[in-house]
Amino acid sequence: MSKIIRTKYNKEGDMIYISHLDLQQLLQRAFRRADIELVHSQGYNPHPKISYGNALALGTESQGEYVDVEIENDLSVEEYSSRMNAQLPKGIKFIKSVEITKQTPSLASNIEYGEYIFTIDLEKPLTKEFIKSKMLEFMSQEEIMITKKNKKGKMVEFNIRPMIKQFDVLNLSDTCVTLEAMAATGSKANLNNSIFVPKILEMLELDMDPLDVDILRRDLYVVEDGQLVSPM
Repeated sequence: MSKIIRTKYNKEGDMIYISHLDLQQLLQRAFRRADIELVHSQGYNPHPKISYGNALALGTESQGEYVDVEIENDLSVEEYSSRMNAQLPKGIKFIKSVEITKQTPSLASNIEYGEYIFTIDLEKPLTKEFIKSKMLEFMSQEEIMITKKNKKGKMVEFNIRPMIKQFDVLNLSDTCVTLEAMAATGSKANLNNSIFVPKILEMLELDMDPLDVDILRRDLYVVEDGQLVSPM
């Protein structure tokens, strides 16, 4: 009898620089070395029954990524995680695994929000009052417009404000500010950090490269009865 296991894992250190495709290949090699037999789809081009949450952007650290895997082995979730962690490189770790059923909604269809931590180095100190007032002004807008290409390659105006659920200051020192945001991250709506981060820097009147902002995805969430809950 096969079973489907949902796992929460992290992606840290040097592993933040491997692409989603490379990560998929890395996990499949680890499954082979861990002697975990995967269930494959039927048809001309069989592939392992593995599905992921929203792909993580290159260079982003994460403490809350998710993967669903259907396996042939009758392993406990503890044995499954233990075998995988023995084969995974430093920076990728299976944190928690649970067994789910075929009726459990897929990660891709169900995840709607991501919790992000942005760490910004400061060349000169900013006051908490300045940051708070800027964030209040930012969040009180009905529209935060950006210009982006649509699927047809045409430039269109787009309002990202409905995609930002929460936004706050987590920490402030003379040399660094840390912000926390809950933003749309899923198939229904997805606020790309390559769009969001420049808007944050613009809000704080900081003239710096958006790529110099450290980003941590702390976790992903589904919406149940209006509440944000873990996919686990």
